[in-house]
Amino acid sequence: MEISKQLDSEALTQAFSFSDLKQRAFYGLRGILSGIVADQKLNEKELLFLDAWLQSQQSLSDDEEVLRILTRVGEVLADGHISPAELVQMQTLIEAFVREQDDEVNSKAQVNELLGFLSGVASDGVLNDREVEGLSSWLDQHQDVRTAWPACVLIDRLDVILEDGFISEEEREDLLQTLQRITATDAGASGVRYEASTEVWEDQVDSVDIEGRTFCLTGDFVSGDRNHVDTMLRLKGADLSPNVNKQVDYLVIGTLASRDWLYTSHGRKIEKALLLKREGCTIQIITERTLLKFLGAVNRF
Repeated sequence: MEISKQLDSEALTQAFSFSDLKQRAFYGLRGILSGIVADQKLNEKELLFLDAWLQSQQSLSDDEEVLRILTRVGEVLADGHISPAELVQMQTLIEAFVREQDDEVNSKAQVNELLGFLSGVASDGVLNDREVEGLSSWLDQHQDVRTAWPACVLIDRLDVILEDGFISEEEREDLLQTLQRITATDAGASGVRYEASTEVWEDQVDSVDIEGRTFCLTGDFVSGDRNHVDTMLRLKGADLSPNVNKQVDYLVIGTLASRDWLYTSHGRKIEKALLLKREGCTIQIITERTLLKFLGAVNRF
């Protein structure tokens, strides 16, 4: 059954939009810029990613510095050929932009910047040692977000990867796949799928009762595949439902949003949960991070 995508006569994408859209986009941009030059070089795929992302961000269309970057990107791409000199000039402009920004920001802005950084690093589908070390350095320099999602998951993985001073190809590929899943970045796609976290839908909860409760899982889980999360819950005495209904106590969101997520089965489950809540049902929407917190499992991934 098709569920109407309206809430109080307002489209869901508008009813739950961020009030600080421009700030979120701005710090996302700063993160992207830092990420694409984390290995101290810029390539064509990264520049194309930046161009597509900038073109999609209407909230930044009146910012002079952003317009300057967008204009320069357009000039570089205009003739269909990017010279080594143009890449160097573009990198210099990017680094100057990042240096000029105020570092006194709140943790929410820093999380947006981290998501941008991850998108920039993963944008060309390649992850090298400098980028891994750059990510580790960024996390070290931003202590306020080390316990926030997705930093809390990444820190543990990076500690294991960097412990022996050698990054294997298997470790590199696994980390790249994790970054792509977190940011929903597909380097082979024509568009850019960097969007806000689905944490916007999450209910604030002081505890999560597991034994005897019914859970429904949706999306991809960074901490393991859905069967793994399913098993963890069953071992704790929970029941699992494949669909959202009035018997479900918790809907657990296991992914970050992509541009078209609302119109997938993932988005429809969230929407159905919202409609059930409006009808008086006690279903609660939580994210993977919150579930792991109350399972005591964050440090295991």
